[in-house]
Amino acid sequence: MEPRLTFVTLGVKNLARARAFYEKLGFKPSSASTDEVAFYDAGGVVLALWGRSNLAGDAGVASAGSGFRSVAVAHNVRAEGDVARVLAEAKAAGGKVIKPSEKAFWGGQSGYFADPDGHLWEVAYNPFMPLDAAGRVMLPPAGPPAGMSDAAIAAILKSSRTFAVVGASDDPGRPSYGVMSYLKAKGYKLIPVNPTLAGKKILGASVRKDLAAIRTPVDVVDIFRRPDAALEVVRAAIRLKDRLKIKTIWMQLGVINEEAAAEARAAGLAVVMDRCPKIEYARLIGV
Repeated sequence: MEPRLTFVTLGVKNLARARAFYEKLGFKPSSASTDEVAFYDAGGVVLALWGRSNLAGDAGVASAGSGFRSVAVAHNVRAEGDVARVLAEAKAAGGKVIKPSEKAFWGGQSGYFADPDGHLWEVAYNPFMPLDAAGRVMLPPAGPPAGMSDAAIAAILKSSRTFAVVGASDDPGRPSYGVMSYLKAKGYKLIPVNPTLAGKKILGASVRKDLAAIRTPVDVVDIFRRPDAALEVVRAAIRLKDRLKIKTIWMQLGVINEEAAAEARAAGLAVVMDRCPKIEYARLIGV
């Protein structure tokens, strides 16, 4: 286990009251926050506010009585399989596994252990909140991107039916796979795009080598590529926008390319940048 802390989650009685308190103190809520949980960048560690009973239930402990301290800290890992490994290390060091590694309702992998004094630690793999080189969680920033309101993002999600996912992966541990799985569960049609996987299937959908190989209409081109590679994808989408009926360019969390965004807007396409459709769907429409 790397000796670092990624989250401090406080179990609160009244989320609205708690949010008002911390935000008056200057904490800025991340756009990953929802009606049920709030996330704040606390200088490299994430402060999370969650209902006391929800936090206890997630850890698998009783919320009543003095045994639950209404707080848990977290250690986020880089791969799904690392959750079970770190729990085993904690047990070997003298801790107690409270909840074994299992799929989390929010799409990642999670488990809990308690230290010798009973303090709760969550061990989590979250494909929607990647870690930087130092192991810090990369939260999406506060508020929607410039020029794109919550209402506009919600309208895109409600009106769109087909996502072409550029940079799709067949590895369940990769963020693109988790997002595609979520979108499929919400009723969207997916067209994976990846030249190295062309001809294979991901979640039952045939992989295309590039956007030009797609023959059916596409509402959203969702880009899981490096920021410097986004411009090439956007220019291909612009060339094909009339044939494929493309309406929106969506650049995933961490994919920020202002030149690509400007060219897409100039071509009449809507642009969502540095956002995850799974997070935005849960935040704006509901889990």
